[in-house]
Amino acid sequence: MSATAGDGASAAYALGAFLRARAQEAGLSAREIARAFQQRAEREQAGNAAVPGGSAAPASGMNFSKSHLDRLFKGGTALPSVRFLGAFLEITSAAAGLPQHRHQALFREATELLTKARRLKARPAELSQSQPSPEPPTAAAAIATLQAQLGLERAHRTGDRLRRELSDTQALMGTLLQIIDALRDIITELDFDLFGAPRAAGRTVPRSLAERQRTEAVEHKAAAETEFDRVDHRRRVLELLWDQAQGNLRRLAAHADVGHLGPLPDPPPLSPRSVVSPGLHAESALADIATALGRVQEYNDAGEQKIAQLRRALADDSPLAPDDELAILVSATRLSDPLARSAALRTMLTGWAHHPRTRDTLLRLVHDDQSAIRHNAVWGLAAAWAGNPEAREAVMALAGDPEHQVRQTAALGLAYSWPGDHVARDALARLVQHKDPEVRETVMPALVQGWPYDPVVRDCLITAARDSEALVRAVAAELLNESWPHDRAALGALYSLRDDPSESIRWVAVKGLARQGHTVAISRMTDNAILQAAELPASYQELGTLPVAAALRRGIGFHEGITVLVGGNSTGKTLLLEALALSMNSVRSALPIGKPSSASQDLAKHLRITWNERRTPHSCYYLSDRNVRVLDSRASGFENWQANLRSLAEPDGVPNRVVLIDEPFGSLHPAAERAVFDTLSGLADQGFQLIITSMRTTWTTFSAARVIQIDRSAHRTASFDPTRLPDGPTPLI
Repeated sequence: MSATAGDGASAAYALGAFLRARAQEAGLSAREIARAFQQRAEREQAGNAAVPGGSAAPASGMNFSKSHLDRLFKGGTALPSVRFLGAFLEITSAAAGLPQHRHQALFREATELLTKARRLKARPAELSQSQPSPEPPTAAAAIATLQAQLGLERAHRTGDRLRRELSDTQALMGTLLQIIDALRDIITELDFDLFGAPRAAGRTVPRSLAERQRTEAVEHKAAAETEFDRVDHRRRVLELLWDQAQGNLRRLAAHADVGHLGPLPDPPPLSPRSVVSPGLHAESALADIATALGRVQEYNDAGEQKIAQLRRALADDSPLAPDDELAILVSATRLSDPLARSAALRTMLTGWAHHPRTRDTLLRLVHDDQSAIRHNAVWGLAAAWAGNPEAREAVMALAGDPEHQVRQTAALGLAYSWPGDHVARDALARLVQHKDPEVRETVMPALVQGWPYDPVVRDCLITAARDSEALVRAVAAELLNESWPHDRAALGALYSLRDDPSESIRWVAVKGLARQGHTVAISRMTDNAILQAAELPASYQELGTLPVAAALRRGIGFHEGITVLVGGNSTGKTLLLEALALSMNSVRSALPIGKPSSASQDLAKHLRITWNERRTPHSCYYLSDRNVRVLDSRASGFENWQANLRSLAEPDGVPNRVVLIDEPFGSLHPAAERAVFDTLSGLADQGFQLIITSMRTTWTTFSAARVIQIDRSAHRTASFDPTRLPDGPTPLI
């Protein structure tokens, strides 16, 4: 890529990063922004104003899907329009509560970034005559794409025909049931005449006529029931064909994405359906019913012919011969469109993972420029080609990939498919010295999974325990503690970590040594805390396998300043925080937490809390998104959180306050993280004890905080699943 083209891509990325920052400032995900765009478009279609104030940025005609927004944030899609920027910023500014002058400044900045990106992207086109043109897709690949598109279109149209036939068949069944009911009523009326029952005044029917009409009605009823059985049989056949058509549709839709091709011409208009006239439904006259039955019989005859036609259409949609289909997919993996390559690869891995041509394709695609494709390729090699030397070399190379998902799958894949292999082990061991700390963090759990109790792995972890990055040291300490509990060298590393600059790592080391029976001053690490510890009796089983229950049975010791309880969704973090707040309510009133759940109320009754007898808590505050106060209507959600925290620090001479904070911040850039840490440190310095729940492991880098994993050994929960193709990131286009 030329430098100019690279500048254009960088400018597009800068615009995407700017928009992503606005979404984070507003606390909105891509899905929530897409939903706001959709609501905006629906209001426009209803004839209302697009947005309050008569915005000039209507949503109609814009691409605002979640996947499009994700690619836009990464600078990987076509540049947006100025109208789109206006609508996007109106949504995010409103959600963040920004004043009008701030919104206008952001809009000017966005348009300047867009103008710069457009200018830089246009410059390579001016030089295109002097640049070699990219190699076009091969003829085989183009034919494969078109064949998949045609097959998919044919499957859609066959499905539409089946849907209409099913609808008409069900309507005809309803018509026949009405005819049968009408004939039953006629037979009943004629029975009254034949058997001399009292009749309404003025009704006289000769007996001979009544007998003839009754015989005719019984015959019509039998014919109607026969025709109903034919229709019902055809309905069942159509339902089976529908299932077959849907299977064909799913199979063809899994092929390389060819949605960028123009739509095929619409089929000719369908001739009117020869359904029974609705006017005949209520007719009780036998002559009209006879006419209706004649038409039903004709319709059934025609319907059975259509069944044969639909069977032939579905036979035409039958799968290609396996080798032919695989050849099409292999060719499609060479297309320039990354979405097409990705879809073709995933289809190959679903049906031909162990085929030699798939192996060769995977070995080629591990070098693809799209991380999603590399991710699927490395998974396929580890899942289907365990023991293959070429596959091992390719997977080893991707263990140091710049994308986290790719390198994690590669490292775990080596541990799963080549366990005990010294070449694979040594390749991962070298990565413990990688310049990227995220790579160093990723490979350690994989080494322990694939080579447990191996002294080479132990030595790698001991080296990592001296790493300059706190998160790497924390992972190394956890793994040494769990996998080498009585190893002298491992114990020596844990002893050295008792004096680590990070409170989190000191806590891991001391807890680990204590669990192994070594005398350490663990009580000194909680002595000065207001709320020193919380635990549950082993007999309490109401929370089942919820990770927070296991953590409480082991006991949680709180830091005198800042404790962060880290865990994923549904681990019980909020449940524990609410239970702590309810328990403290009996000591000092807490800020209202809303209506607590019955589970948190029950947990609060059984919690065993250790208080500091020398530091009686003066008050307790509970802060979450549900009750954080809006102190400044012009500030963003993040700024309001910061203001709420600072308001607690107003000097009033009252020490010993406990603050419980539930998931306070979303994804933050480094400068914002630093601001949060500074605010919390200031509160801790004034005698506050803060207990925070979060999903973000980056709290470990905050040396003043004690980070406790609620889902113990969370860094080890990832494992390689050879039966499930990973979703992975969406390819950039």
